[in-house]
Amino acid sequence: MMRRLALGLAAALVVGLFIGRATSAPDNAGPSSSPESAAPGPTSEKAGVAVGFARTREGAILAAANYQEAFADEKVLDPGELRRRIRVVATAEFAPVMLEANTPGTERLRVGAFSEGVRGEVPSAYFGVPVAYRLLSYGPDRAVVRTWGFTLLGNVSSVEPTAYFGLSRTVLTWRDGDWKIEDTRASFGPTPRLATPRPGGEGLGLVELTKELHRYGVAP
Repeated sequence: MMRRLALGLAAALVVGLFIGRATSAPDNAGPSSSPESAAPGPTSEKAGVAVGFARTREGAILAAANYQEAFADEKVLDPGELRRRIRVVATAEFAPVMLEANTPGTERLRVGAFSEGVRGEVPSAYFGVPVAYRLLSYGPDRAVVRTWGFTLLGNVSSVEPTAYFGLSRTVLTWRDGDWKIEDTRASFGPTPRLATPRPGGEGLGLVELTKELHRYGVAP
């Protein structure tokens, strides 16, 4: 079965779980192996992707978060952008697999109503929100991170804003001075039941609201 990009495209939609540049807090996997954990990164940006993470637990956790965030972005709908970003975040061996798995979904999204709205400058929302993570394993050269969160996608015209929850497992390897994705798999869910009271809330414009508010930094 074709492996799917965690926080890349699951079915026809990108399931990006993180937004912004995450900040780190101590993890239950144990104490950090280096004082550098106080500044886990990122230190720079390449092709629209935050890069330059410390060779520590915190660095690996934040690399997974920021790499995933790079795919919850309207820019990946532009021809060639998905390829460029995958080349930044993945190992040379995994990049072709990752691209092949995600190109069909990207194309479906690119020619659909949402992308049409983006091109027409319709106010749109496309971003991910982290909920929780677990560091499954860690070593100086390899880390495995499980994350759960959701992507919000929609606009004020033809695509009603909808949240897509997803669970991912990302394997990172230390390569060329940074963490790179060696393998990643994702699935939809688990999705919590929504219990928002309806009276009085119908007039709230979700997309407009997301454009006005500042998002919180992430503290895993």
